[in-house]
Amino acid sequence: MKERMRKVCAVLLCGSMAVSMCACAVTKPGKDEDSSSKKETSEEAAEEGTADTGEKGEDELRSVKIGVARDTSFKFQGDETADNNTWVNLYRENGIKLDVMYEVDLSQNTEKLSQCVMSGDYPDVFSVDSKQFKEWAEQGVFADLTEGFEKYASDEIKEYYDTEAGRRALQAATIDGKLYGLPTAASPNDSMPILWIRQDWLDNLGLEIPRTVDEFYAVAKAFKENDPDQNGKDDTYGLAVNGKDVFQQFGDLGTFFEMFGAQPGHFSNIVPFIDVDGKAVYGGSKTEEMKQGLTLLQKMYEEGIISKDFVTAGQDQIIQDMSAGRVGMAFSIFYGAEMPWKNAVATQPDANFVSAAIPGLTEELRGQAFYTAATNSFNVMSSKYDDMETFFKLMNLGTHYCGRPDKLTQEEYEMYNGLPGKYTGYTLCVGGMSVASKNMKAYDLLQNAFKTGETTGLSAENLRDYKAMMQYYDNRDRRDELNEEELAAYEAGILYWSVWGNEHCAYQTLHEMDDMDNYLYSAYDTTATEKMNECTTSLITLAKETMVDIITGNKSVDYYDEFLEQWSALGGAEITEEADAWYQASKGN
Repeated sequence: MKERMRKVCAVLLCGSMAVSMCACAVTKPGKDEDSSSKKETSEEAAEEGTADTGEKGEDELRSVKIGVARDTSFKFQGDETADNNTWVNLYRENGIKLDVMYEVDLSQNTEKLSQCVMSGDYPDVFSVDSKQFKEWAEQGVFADLTEGFEKYASDEIKEYYDTEAGRRALQAATIDGKLYGLPTAASPNDSMPILWIRQDWLDNLGLEIPRTVDEFYAVAKAFKENDPDQNGKDDTYGLAVNGKDVFQQFGDLGTFFEMFGAQPGHFSNIVPFIDVDGKAVYGGSKTEEMKQGLTLLQKMYEEGIISKDFVTAGQDQIIQDMSAGRVGMAFSIFYGAEMPWKNAVATQPDANFVSAAIPGLTEELRGQAFYTAATNSFNVMSSKYDDMETFFKLMNLGTHYCGRPDKLTQEEYEMYNGLPGKYTGYTLCVGGMSVASKNMKAYDLLQNAFKTGETTGLSAENLRDYKAMMQYYDNRDRRDELNEEELAAYEAGILYWSVWGNEHCAYQTLHEMDDMDNYLYSAYDTTATEKMNECTTSLITLAKETMVDIITGNKSVDYYDEFLEQWSALGGAEITEEADAWYQASKGN
């Protein structure tokens, strides 16, 4: 099972397409420069079956209609234009000419694409969300990619989908046995909230990172009662909880219940279904486990371990409290320590945020992180477009140049992918996938480079990240001496240090969870049914309100039984039947 987690990719990029991405600024060598590195990359891509380096006349280019959505902050880098930039020129070198049907503000892209589809005149290649995908696939808007995938998809694309997440994603893009899109294969590691803790507070109180629920409670209580910041004031609390949004990447409550083996909600705004005795059931229907969690939350609220103001505290307030040294723990995503740590060191020089795996009822029965491969982005080809080979050439090029930094020089990487804070080259790419499990793989590479000082084994992207994290590490004891430019680099490096460098960084924890196969896989990984689209918002809202009412004592823990009855009556029972029907059918695939 571990192996199925190893290659999972993070994101399917489709910057110039009509729906999901906005094109951003990009740079390239001078207009007349024909760099040897660019030539070598094209030759290498040709060997992979992704490039055709022969010069073609205008009449020989295959035209592809696209839609472009950009936000108001977009600016081309340097002397680039819509008709003359790194990606457009790469496509031309490979016999493809982009024909822009329309350009709209990012906020209007969904409406514009819908109008085009309704009129029957829409792009040849574009991206859609899960609701549009299911509806339009059934209406015949998309071409069947099944045979084209086998014939034209590069080995790199096929490797992308040859994973647990990839297979699940392809299954979601398959209707009645036909593949209608190339979906995002979500990265399980990148989407797992973990526990972030103030290590300096643990050190001050002589405590260890908690591994069980009892240890978790003891640490949270000590952070409230034992002056963990040693300022002589009663001004701290133990656990940040997002009472405003409840199921959210910062202060997530869904992750709290994973300590007990349940999952009542997820930050992706879906109803989580899990396997119980071979059937797909609502993750919050495990009554005993949910009541255990709610009992502890209610107790922590009564004791002030959870802020009395948590009901109105959303992401911004949680980050503010973590930054100011008011709270010691929070469940958050892998980059969850970036802003709090960057802000905290300005007034708390010893601030040190570390991550930990989700505690469990015992050290052996650890909490399991819910993982869904369901995607909300599909690259599709119009059923009116007759050039399957060109469609896949676009996808192959995007995968090679955006998804394989290990094959690019630093110059090439920056040319096609961009530089943080300067420009974002990949957003001018029409379709492409990021590196398989790149953040997990980067952990081993960056840790080795940090310990040995040897960087020759790093890819262009790894080297960029290594240099960034060392800007923090090398200057961690001299922050007040840094000039403005050095301070900016120092603060930017905190993200990379928290993710890959620190002793208990995010990916050390996720690596540990991966080794333990510590995931609770979704039992429903496909597009939502009509009934799910109809009632999911109401069901999620009911769950959120119930959690908050019970935690604050407005409802008893036993009220949870009544909640489940209401949940079922509001459509929960029906969508559970739908989810289980899909789950049972998927077992045979």
